[in-house]
Amino acid sequence: RLRFAHACYVAGKAHPETDIIDGLNFTTYAPAYYIAKKLKKPCVITYHETWVGEWIKNKGLVTGLPYEVYERMLLRLPYTALTSVSEYTRKRLILHGIPKEKIKVIPNGVDVSAIERIQLEKQPTHQSPARNPAIVCAARLIPGKRIDDLFYAIVLIKKKIPNIRCLIIGKGPEYPNLVQLTRTLNIRENVSFLGFLESHEEVLKIIKSSHIFCLPSVVEGFGIVVVEALACGVPPVCADIPPLVEVTRNGTGSMLFRQKSPEDLAEKLLTLLQDKSLYKKKHSEALALAKDYDWNIIARATEHYYHQLM
Repeated sequence: RLRFAHACYVAGKAHPETDIIDGLNFTTYAPAYYIAKKLKKPCVITYHETWVGEWIKNKGLVTGLPYEVYERMLLRLPYTALTSVSEYTRKRLILHGIPKEKIKVIPNGVDVSAIERIQLEKQPTHQSPARNPAIVCAARLIPGKRIDDLFYAIVLIKKKIPNIRCLIIGKGPEYPNLVQLTRTLNIRENVSFLGFLESHEEVLKIIKSSHIFCLPSVVEGFGIVVVEALACGVPPVCADIPPLVEVTRNGTGSMLFRQKSPEDLAEKLLTLLQDKSLYKKKHSEALALAKDYDWNIIARATEHYYHQLM
């Protein structure tokens, strides 16, 4: 990360014709600020989520402590402005000392038309109840994503739908523990670990061909994959953490379950799998809501904000 940050600084300062500098992720905030300072240009940073006060809990003492100190230092730099991907993150930034007038909420976006153009070998019916239902989850396999909650929910669902399928896209340090858990819970035949997929279009194809998308995560600043699922017309079932409540507009085109509750998750998943009229309603809502996150809309909002800062 340090090498990448240094490379950003070296490349950025070589372009004095630049109108505005935007640091788009945690690694580039400092380089963006110092490039802007050298070139005497406005500096914006795009903040996805802040872990101030949570680094040690999320990453452990050895890794978490230096990052805790580093993020606190980053938030003290006098940027021209910040964009936050959610109102939740905006409130967290204000809590940690950023003046509210410096923060503009502009959500992440997706290319809705590109997702619509993705063709499947067999078009999904997106109807409920499904004959061979599949629940898909795409996430890094770390404790905060709480994939184990989904597995405990699958145990309960399997009692009513023995052929339920669960597809896991992603990799991470929890992989061995999760594989072992599927054996312990006797759901190994129901769960497929697909690993990290190089092609993002392939990820979207799998989501689009599934019946439900599930994200049990409790560590999200926005949840872009939830918006991608909406654009696929696949209703997400998400933990009721503030960023996901916000992104789904309190469950529009989706369903929210009590975070860290496999029982409530199983109930919500079963409801969608078995209630034909509700599923149809959520499917239509999902497609409609996704259009609000189309990149064309988000890009225009971002460009307008840049012009205000210049």
